[in-house]
Amino acid sequence: MGHTLIYLILSCCLRLQEVPILCYHNISNGKDGKEDLLHISDKQLNEQLRYLHEDGYVTITPDELYAYMNGSAPLPSKPVMITFDDSHEAHFTIAIPVLNKYHYRGVFFIMTVCLNKPGWLTDKEIREMSAQGHIIACHTWDHTNLALHPNYHLNEQLIQPKKQLEKITGKTISYFAYPYGVWSEKAIKDLKETDYIAAFQLDKPQYSTDPNYTIRRIMVSGKWSGAELKKAMTNAFTLPY
Repeated sequence: MGHTLIYLILSCCLRLQEVPILCYHNISNGKDGKEDLLHISDKQLNEQLRYLHEDGYVTITPDELYAYMNGSAPLPSKPVMITFDDSHEAHFTIAIPVLNKYHYRGVFFIMTVCLNKPGWLTDKEIREMSAQGHIIACHTWDHTNLALHPNYHLNEQLIQPKKQLEKITGKTISYFAYPYGVWSEKAIKDLKETDYIAAFQLDKPQYSTDPNYTIRRIMVSGKWSGAELKKAMTNAFTLPY
């Protein structure tokens, strides 16, 4: 009890440690694959995660990050969150085996419009990913930019995708990633009203009024070595090591 009270006081009085959160998109198998901010080869993904693993990084889940941000739990000494956007089937066929190899847990932000279509994740694959301990979260129905199109249909973009993923996984879907990493105050309001407890953006600093709904990530280049990834993490986030 005493240690918990001390932790809560320190959490309130000190600036919280930033957690490096990585964002991947498509993954290719073979030498002919693209390597840029939206594409990475299986070989390069393995190199990056192997480097993090050997450097002592431990993956955390959105639940663990949320508990830390709200002062109820500490983090491991070198935390990292590894996220994947857009529902590519390669997330199941390529990313999951690499993550499992290093005992890492991934976070997969799913847009539901493309599920069960060629080249995209299926309900069965999502269910298996979740059963293995990886985290399934929402990325709208069809990747609509919520800030650019403020008249989006709430039911279509936030409510029904959440319900669909909950039906597939049998678990509550509480986390969201903004398409294109772009948020708005209206989107934050709508997320709160539809029972999302936190949301992830890209690049920009967290919004002081709603830090839980503007959690920052960085996009990972498929050209980076493991060492270059570590340098990018150090440059992008304020880390205590």
